[in-house]
Amino acid sequence: MDEEPERYRVEFASGTAASVAKRRSFRDHERNDIESDLPGWPSGQAFAVRGFFGKLGQHVQTVVTGLLMLPLHIIADALGSPASPERRGKLEEPENEVDDFPVIWAGVGETARTLPWQLDPSRRSWRMVTEMEVAESDGLVRILSYEDTARGSRFASWGGGEKVPGSEAVLWSLPRKDVVGAEIKSFSVAESDFKISFRDGSWARLTTSSYGAQRIVALLSSSTSSQVGQVGALRVPPANSP
Repeated sequence: MDEEPERYRVEFASGTAASVAKRRSFRDHERNDIESDLPGWPSGQAFAVRGFFGKLGQHVQTVVTGLLMLPLHIIADALGSPASPERRGKLEEPENEVDDFPVIWAGVGETARTLPWQLDPSRRSWRMVTEMEVAESDGLVRILSYEDTARGSRFASWGGGEKVPGSEAVLWSLPRKDVVGAEIKSFSVAESDFKISFRDGSWARLTTSSYGAQRIVALLSSSTSSQVGQVGALRVPPANSP
């Protein structure tokens, strides 16, 4: 009997640096904004890098939140719970993680532009869950969605209830041969972000759980290890100063 394909909840990543925290952009190879050109996408809030006072506000918010959560973290540590605060890894690409935060990088007609808008948590319903499925049997990578029975809130976009019967839909599929690389992005909370690169030179930055990111990268890399070298040659121009 064939094993069930592995599925993990995914969505477009969000910035964690103060300048781009909780924000994301969509770019072509010249770093032009392409959000309005993505076919069928609902309108969203325009991307902008925060200035000095915006970044200061983010730092203050982080400090206040940390102080409020400190007693809970102390209790969690005392009980041996894994709920301790997670930290980011090393900054790898300042131009894409501090000065800008593209989650789609693609020219006209390239693969990353075909990713579904439902991956954007700021555009979809709170009750919608999006998952990535990597199937061994038919060699496809799929993005699926379904409605969750949980009421949802702006603080819990991952559902938490049961799948609404009949709500599951396949939003996107791609042959695995068109994926030429996948890698963990260390500058993310608990290394939960990952980058998936396509044969045509486009790429996307997604996020999931730490374990999910490791498994997705392992599954995709298992069939693309001979092609990863092609990704390194991509030209990434610097971001403009905010």
